[in-house]
Amino acid sequence: MRKLILASSSPRRIQILKNAGFNFEVIPPAIEEEAQGPPVVRARILAKKKALSVWRKFRDSVVIGADTLVFVGEKVIGKPKDPQEAKDILAFLSGRTHKVVTAVCVLSKEKRVVFHDVAKVKFRKLSKQEIESYVASGEPLDKAGSYGVQGFGAVIVERIVGNFYTVMGLPIHMLYPILKNLLPQL
Repeated sequence: MRKLILASSSPRRIQILKNAGFNFEVIPPAIEEEAQGPPVVRARILAKKKALSVWRKFRDSVVIGADTLVFVGEKVIGKPKDPQEAKDILAFLSGRTHKVVTAVCVLSKEKRVVFHDVAKVKFRKLSKQEIESYVASGEPLDKAGSYGVQGFGAVIVERIVGNFYTVMGLPIHMLYPILKNLLPQL
Protein backbone atom coordinates (compact mmCIF):
# COMPACT_ATOMS: atom_id res chain seq x y z
CA MET A 1 0.00 0.00 0.00
CA ARG A 2 1.38 3.38 -1.04
CA LYS A 3 1.78 6.15 1.45
CA LEU A 4 0.10 9.53 1.07
CA ILE A 5 2.22 12.47 2.22
CA LEU A 6 1.12 16.05 2.76
CA ALA A 7 4.10 18.36 2.15
CA SER A 8 2.74 21.00 4.51
CA SER A 9 2.50 21.69 8.23
CA SER A 10 -0.64 23.81 7.79
CA PRO A 11 -3.17 22.80 10.46
CA ARG A 12 -5.95 23.79 8.05
CA ARG A 13 -4.73 21.52 5.23
CA ILE A 14 -4.19 18.68 7.69
CA GLN A 15 -7.77 19.03 8.98
CA ILE A 16 -9.29 19.22 5.49
CA LEU A 17 -7.52 16.00 4.42
CA LYS A 18 -8.49 14.24 7.65
CA ASN A 19 -12.12 15.33 7.25
CA ALA A 20 -12.09 13.86 3.72
CA GLY A 21 -11.13 10.47 5.21
CA PHE A 22 -7.51 10.22 4.11
CA ASN A 23 -4.73 8.61 6.13
CA PHE A 24 -1.48 10.43 5.50
CA GLU A 25 1.84 11.49 6.88
CA VAL A 26 2.85 15.13 7.29
CA ILE A 27 6.33 16.11 6.11
CA PRO A 28 6.92 19.86 5.90
CA PRO A 29 8.82 20.91 2.77
CA ALA A 30 12.24 22.50 2.97
CA ILE A 31 12.11 25.27 0.38
CA GLU A 32 12.55 29.00 0.03
CA GLU A 33 9.03 30.32 -0.46
CA GLU A 34 9.93 32.64 -3.31
CA ALA A 35 8.59 32.72 -6.85
CA GLN A 36 8.11 35.35 -9.53
CA GLY A 37 5.18 36.16 -11.76
CA PRO A 38 1.47 36.84 -11.36
CA PRO A 39 -0.15 35.43 -8.19
CA VAL A 40 -1.63 32.30 -9.84
CA VAL A 41 1.72 31.44 -11.46
CA ARG A 42 3.56 32.03 -8.18
CA ALA A 43 1.17 29.78 -6.24
CA ARG A 44 1.55 27.00 -8.82
CA ILE A 45 5.37 27.26 -8.75
CA LEU A 46 5.44 27.15 -4.94
CA ALA A 47 3.02 24.20 -4.73
CA LYS A 48 5.23 22.27 -7.15
CA LYS A 49 8.43 23.20 -5.28
CA LYS A 50 6.90 22.03 -2.00
CA ALA A 51 5.73 18.71 -3.43
CA LEU A 52 9.04 18.07 -5.22
CA SER A 53 11.13 18.77 -2.12
CA VAL A 54 9.38 15.90 -0.32
CA TRP A 55 8.73 13.58 -3.29
CA ARG A 56 12.45 13.42 -4.13
CA LYS A 57 12.93 11.55 -0.82
CA PHE A 58 9.75 9.43 -1.03
CA ARG A 59 9.33 8.49 -4.71
CA ASP A 60 7.12 5.48 -3.95
CA SER A 61 4.56 7.73 -2.28
CA VAL A 62 1.88 10.13 -3.44
CA VAL A 63 2.87 13.63 -2.33
CA ILE A 64 0.65 16.70 -2.10
CA GLY A 65 2.11 20.21 -2.06
CA ALA A 66 -0.06 23.32 -1.84
CA ASP A 67 0.30 27.07 -1.67
CA THR A 68 -2.27 29.75 -0.97
CA LEU A 69 -1.92 33.42 -1.88
CA VAL A 70 -4.18 36.35 -1.15
CA PHE A 71 -4.05 39.14 -3.70
CA VAL A 72 -5.62 42.36 -4.92
CA GLY A 73 -4.85 43.02 -8.58
CA GLU A 74 -1.29 41.73 -8.95
CA LYS A 75 -0.34 42.69 -5.36
CA VAL A 76 0.20 39.60 -3.20
CA ILE A 77 -0.70 40.02 0.45
CA GLY A 78 1.34 37.57 2.47
CA LYS A 79 1.50 36.60 6.10
CA PRO A 80 2.05 39.57 8.40
CA LYS A 81 5.48 40.00 9.98
CA ASP A 82 4.00 41.40 13.19
CA PRO A 83 0.73 42.63 14.74
CA GLN A 84 1.07 46.10 13.23
CA GLU A 85 1.40 44.71 9.72
CA ALA A 86 -1.65 42.49 10.38
CA LYS A 87 -3.62 45.62 11.34
CA ASP A 88 -2.44 47.41 8.20
CA ILE A 89 -3.43 44.47 5.99
CA LEU A 90 -6.87 44.16 7.57
CA ALA A 91 -7.45 47.92 7.21
CA PHE A 92 -6.43 47.67 3.54
CA LEU A 93 -8.81 44.74 2.91
CA SER A 94 -11.68 46.28 4.91
CA GLY A 95 -14.74 46.78 2.71
CA ARG A 96 -12.92 45.40 -0.34
CA THR A 97 -12.98 42.31 -2.47
CA HIS A 98 -9.79 40.34 -2.88
CA LYS A 99 -8.91 37.01 -4.44
CA VAL A 100 -7.47 33.86 -2.94
CA VAL A 101 -5.69 31.29 -5.07
CA THR A 102 -4.74 27.85 -3.82
CA ALA A 103 -2.53 25.81 -6.10
CA VAL A 104 -1.95 22.10 -5.55
CA CYS A 105 0.68 19.74 -6.93
CA VAL A 106 0.21 15.97 -6.68
CA LEU A 107 3.24 13.83 -7.49
CA SER A 108 3.54 10.08 -7.86
CA LYS A 109 5.45 7.73 -10.15
CA GLU A 110 2.51 7.65 -12.59
CA LYS A 111 1.16 11.13 -12.37
CA ARG A 112 2.19 14.75 -11.99
CA VAL A 113 -0.74 17.11 -11.65
CA VAL A 114 -0.70 20.82 -10.90
CA PHE A 115 -3.99 22.67 -10.61
CA HIS A 116 -5.39 25.74 -8.92
CA ASP A 117 -8.64 27.30 -7.86
CA VAL A 118 -9.46 30.96 -7.28
CA ALA A 119 -12.15 32.40 -5.01
CA LYS A 120 -13.24 35.99 -4.42
CA VAL A 121 -13.66 37.18 -0.84
CA LYS A 122 -15.34 40.40 0.24
CA PHE A 123 -14.72 41.80 3.71
CA ARG A 124 -17.32 43.90 5.39
CA LYS A 125 -16.21 47.37 6.49
CA LEU A 126 -14.22 46.93 9.71
CA SER A 127 -13.92 49.41 12.54
CA LYS A 128 -10.53 50.17 14.05
CA GLN A 129 -11.68 48.43 17.25
CA GLU A 130 -12.68 45.29 15.36
CA ILE A 131 -9.28 45.17 13.70
CA GLU A 132 -7.50 45.72 17.04
CA SER A 133 -9.54 42.99 18.75
CA TYR A 134 -9.06 40.50 15.94
CA VAL A 135 -5.29 41.03 15.82
CA ALA A 136 -5.12 40.77 19.63
CA SER A 137 -6.70 37.28 19.33
CA GLY A 138 -3.50 36.13 17.56
CA GLU A 139 -5.43 34.38 14.80
CA PRO A 140 -4.29 36.63 11.92
CA LEU A 141 -0.57 36.35 12.62
CA ASP A 142 0.25 33.16 10.67
CA LYS A 143 -2.15 33.51 7.77
CA ALA A 144 -1.93 35.00 4.30
CA GLY A 145 -4.10 38.10 4.23
CA SER A 146 -4.09 38.23 8.04
CA TYR A 147 -7.29 36.23 8.48
CA GLY A 148 -8.61 32.72 8.86
CA VAL A 149 -12.02 32.21 7.25
CA GLN A 150 -12.55 29.03 9.29
CA GLY A 151 -12.02 30.78 12.62
CA PHE A 152 -13.09 34.04 14.15
CA GLY A 153 -12.19 35.65 10.82
CA ALA A 154 -15.49 34.32 9.50
CA VAL A 155 -17.23 37.33 11.08
CA ILE A 156 -15.31 39.78 8.89
CA VAL A 157 -16.09 37.97 5.63
CA GLU A 158 -19.23 39.30 3.98
CA ARG A 159 -19.20 37.04 0.92
CA ILE A 160 -17.25 34.28 -0.79
CA VAL A 161 -17.68 33.62 -4.49
CA GLY A 162 -16.04 30.27 -5.05
CA ASN A 163 -15.08 27.32 -2.90
CA PHE A 164 -14.71 27.80 0.86
CA TYR A 165 -11.90 25.22 1.05
CA THR A 166 -9.93 27.06 -1.60
CA VAL A 167 -9.92 30.05 0.77
CA MET A 168 -8.96 27.75 3.66
CA GLY A 169 -5.98 26.43 1.71
CA LEU A 170 -6.91 23.14 0.02
CA PRO A 171 -9.58 22.81 -2.71
CA ILE A 172 -10.61 19.32 -1.67
CA HIS A 173 -13.39 19.20 -4.27
CA MET A 174 -10.69 19.13 -6.97
CA LEU A 175 -8.09 17.09 -5.06
CA TYR A 176 -10.34 14.23 -3.90
CA PRO A 177 -10.98 12.64 -7.34
CA ILE A 178 -7.25 12.73 -8.17
CA LEU A 179 -6.32 11.00 -4.91
CA LYS A 180 -9.10 8.42 -5.25
CA ASN A 181 -7.70 7.54 -8.68
CA LEU A 182 -4.11 7.25 -7.42
CA LEU A 183 -4.99 5.51 -4.15
CA PRO A 184 -7.85 3.12 -4.98
CA GLN A 185 -7.55 1.41 -1.59
CA LEU A 186 -9.24 4.44 0.01
